[in-house]
Amino acid sequence: MKYAESAWSKLYLSEEIDASLSPNTAAQRLREIGSDWASQREFFSSLIRKNSVVFIDLSSIFSESVNLRLAEKGYNKDHLNLKQVNFALLFTDGPVMLKTVPGSVRDVKYFSSVLDEFDLRSCTVVTDRGFLSMDNMKRMKEMGVGFVQPLRRNSRLIDYTLPMEGRFVYHHRGIRWGKKEVDEGMYLYLFEDVKLRGEEHSNIIEMAVNGADVEIDENVLGKIPIMSSVDIDGERVYLLYKQREEIEQAFDVMKDELENDKSYLSDDYALRGYFFISFVSLYLYYAALNTLRRNGLVGNISVNELLFELSRVFMVKYSDGSTGLSEVPKKVERLVQRLGIHILPKT
Repeated sequence: MKYAESAWSKLYLSEEIDASLSPNTAAQRLREIGSDWASQREFFSSLIRKNSVVFIDLSSIFSESVNLRLAEKGYNKDHLNLKQVNFALLFTDGPVMLKTVPGSVRDVKYFSSVLDEFDLRSCTVVTDRGFLSMDNMKRMKEMGVGFVQPLRRNSRLIDYTLPMEGRFVYHHRGIRWGKKEVDEGMYLYLFEDVKLRGEEHSNIIEMAVNGADVEIDENVLGKIPIMSSVDIDGERVYLLYKQREEIEQAFDVMKDELENDKSYLSDDYALRGYFFISFVSLYLYYAALNTLRRNGLVGNISVNELLFELSRVFMVKYSDGSTGLSEVPKKVERLVQRLGIHILPKT
C-alpha cells in the first residue's frame, strides 16, 4: 500500500480515473470491503455457473500479529506450531470464491458452511481427503450436489476385494478400476495405479530390509479409493480427481506469482479486504492464462511475460494536449494478433 499511489501514477488510466491511494485511504477502503461479506458473497455467487465442476481447498499464511483474531494455531502441512490465517478457495476453470477463515478451522468443518452460503445444486464438487465426512456427503446428495470425494486408505467404506473390470492409461501409467454401489446413489470407485503399486511394494521391502517393522497388505498397495454420487465411467471420475491439481496450482500462483503469501495487516476486516483484492488479482491472472490456453501459447509464454511484453507499449501525452501510442514492437504486434484481443487502437 505504501507504493500503490506511485505505481498508479505510472499508468495511463490514472489520467482517466482520479483515485485516492494514500496508505490511510487504502487501509480504510480495505476495512470497508472486508466488513461487507454480503456483497462479496453476492459477487462470488454470480461467478459460480450451473452444471460446473467446482474444486474446493484450504490453504494458510502465518501471522504473528497479536491483533488478528483470525490468526490461530491450527493444522498445516508443515506441522509448525505457529498462528495462521486460513483461506478457502473455490475454483472452476478459474477462481470463483476466496474467503478468510480462522486458522483453527479444519476443512471438513468449513465445507458445511460453503453448502449453506452458496447454491451448488447441479454442480459437481471435487474435494480432497481432508473434507471427508459422511454427513456432508449425505447432505450433498439430498441437495442435488454431485461430489467426488477421495477416501483415506483406512476408511471402513472401502472394499479392497472389489474386482477391477476396467482399465485405461493416464500419463503413460496403466490404471485399473472397479465400481460398486454402496448406498442408494453413492458409488465406491477403486483405482489401481500399477506403477504406484510397484513403487510402494519396493519401498516397503527396502524399509523391512533396513530393520523397520512393517507389514505388507497386498490389497492396499497402489489403490486410490473414491466415493462419488455420479454414476459414470471410471476414467472420467479419475480425471476429475486428477484435475484437483488445478486448485493447488492456483494457490501457488497466489502465493508466488502474486506474492500474497504474507500480510502485515493487523486488522481482521482489513485482512479480509486484502484477500478480496487478492482474489480479483487471481481472477484476472486466470483470465489472461485462459486466453493463452485457448490460443495454444501456454508452453511458449507465461502470464508475467505476456504482461511484460504488453507493458512495452506506452501512451504518450504531447505538450499540445494530444496523445498517441509509442512505437509498437513487432513481437507485441504479433502477440496481440495471435491472441485476438484487439487492445491496441489503430490511431
